[in-house]
Amino acid sequence: MRKENKNNFVLKKLCKRALLLALFAFFVQSCQLSSNRSHESMPSGLVDPKYSIAKDRSELERLRESLPVEVKKENDEKALMAELMSELRYPPEGVREKYMSQVRKKRDLFNKDMSKAREEYGKNEKKARDEFLKKMEEERRDFLSGKVDRERRARFFNEQDEERRTYFAESREKREEFEAEFREKRKNFEDYAKEKTDEFNAELKNYTVRWKEKLQREKEAAEAAEQQSP
Repeated sequence: MRKENKNNFVLKKLCKRALLLALFAFFVQSCQLSSNRSHESMPSGLVDPKYSIAKDRSELERLRESLPVEVKKENDEKALMAELMSELRYPPEGVREKYMSQVRKKRDLFNKDMSKAREEYGKNEKKARDEFLKKMEEERRDFLSGKVDRERRARFFNEQDEERRTYFAESREKREEFEAEFREKRKNFEDYAKEKTDEFNAELKNYTVRWKEKLQREKEAAEAAEQQSP
């Protein structure tokens, strides 16, 4: 009887462990699926939505708060295309000018923000460098205010020299990382602008065909009306 109870206890323990492993495997799989869906839904996710070449729909923002950022961005881009080309209201050259005006506006905003970021980085970099050099100078002043032997003096200045080299090496590395990120952001924006402009050009080609067909219909209608007039 005691052996049977022991076997039941071991069996329950194994079942519990198997259940925990199954739940853990399910959790990992769910996280992977969620991550994959997230990556698949962000074709233009490298560009901040504020630079989206899209119709300004700020008045609808409160109604769209529950939508993911990328979905709102895509909807706004489609809204701009629809506003320009859903109806044959403007000649193709007018449509192109309106679109390019929006591109220029977003590029100006992007350039302004990038210039501001570079200026801010340079300002912070200079502030940190000045504070570091000031600290080094104060340490030297304090050290030299007392009487020190040659060995301690040499050791102190060697340590300061090493600290200075380390600081400026790290500063250069941070600047290089900033510049690399800066270039990457610019490349992402230009790639995004080209992608959207290529899409626009394809839509404009179809729009131009429809526009010419409209002009032809209007011409034929005018000619028919003129023939029917007394």
